[in-house]
Amino acid sequence: MGYNKDNVKDLLDFEDIYRILDYLGAEPQDHGNHLVCKTICHGGDSHKLYYYDEQRLFHCYTGDCGSFDIFELVCKVEHLKLNDAISFVVSFFDLYVLDQKKIDQSEDWQYLTRWEEIDQIYQQTINRENNEVKLKIYDNVIENFPHPFIYSWAQEGISKEACDFMDIRFDPMNGGVLIPHYDKNSNLVGIRTRTFVQEQEVYGKYRPWKYHNLIYSHPLAFNLYGLDRAKDNIKDMEMAIVVESEKSVLQYLSYYGKCNSICVAVCGSSLSKYQFNLLKNLGIKELVIGFDKDFTEIGSNDFQKVKKKLLNIWNKYKNDVNISFLFDKYGLLQEKNSPLDQGPDAFKYLFENRLVI
Repeated sequence: MGYNKDNVKDLLDFEDIYRILDYLGAEPQDHGNHLVCKTICHGGDSHKLYYYDEQRLFHCYTGDCGSFDIFELVCKVEHLKLNDAISFVVSFFDLYVLDQKKIDQSEDWQYLTRWEEIDQIYQQTINRENNEVKLKIYDNVIENFPHPFIYSWAQEGISKEACDFMDIRFDPMNGGVLIPHYDKNSNLVGIRTRTFVQEQEVYGKYRPWKYHNLIYSHPLAFNLYGLDRAKDNIKDMEMAIVVESEKSVLQYLSYYGKCNSICVAVCGSSLSKYQFNLLKNLGIKELVIGFDKDFTEIGSNDFQKVKKKLLNIWNKYKNDVNISFLFDKYGLLQEKNSPLDQGPDAFKYLFENRLVI
């Protein structure tokens, strides 16, 4: 399936480029109208890769890379062909759900076959107004779907009460758990589904839900999962805990109850400026970062990458609020664990001994 890369590029703004560079490990530095990044285009360590917003091009001032756009950079870093790199970018920003080539061409999957359809869905989903993103609001079509008991989630410390509080539902037709996403004003702006059908996991365990030919997607960088439920507590405590996944928010609710929740999820591995401002506008004085443990040993290459990513967050927002980290230097977590995956005692220890730079 092909996309018009210029049309895709037109949908990406300066903040989007920053976010995907952060994900790729480029350690971007914002200089107003341009970004200065690590030369990930050829595996280098020097910060001589520049992104110029006006031209929407990168230029590497070392090696033989020259000038290129975001898609060519993804090709270089992720070792992809151009069409796959464009699909990577589209998927990264939740503009598209599945690779049409990988699925059966039944009537149920006959959608998003032309770029115009993708563009139309995106324009319906997001609208900028006075520097505030107005996400598309969906009708609450899941209100008659059942509230499930999810055994595998219960094994991970997630209670049914927490699931019910967050309005988790079950789609019996597709065998998936429905995770509704609400904006800060409790408007439904997206629905993600977690499939438990093994054959469907090839398309991703988590993806936007499709129901009656409508895809309930939304740009994840412009919302925080759980903020509508936690915002009053965050205001009162002047503190927010930011985690990667919806499941971590559900674990926090299960451990501490709905009256104590100050935990929200970015649904990714980076904190966008827009997401930060959602919390800053609530008057927080401390931001606690509780991202997943993506390393096995202190001092390893993966450890250094995680350390640099967290330092980048600190450098970006340190002048606005105090920032601390739930950083596991004690060996309490396994690789890929969130700070909540090993239960409330481990989380409490990490929280009480959180790292303040």
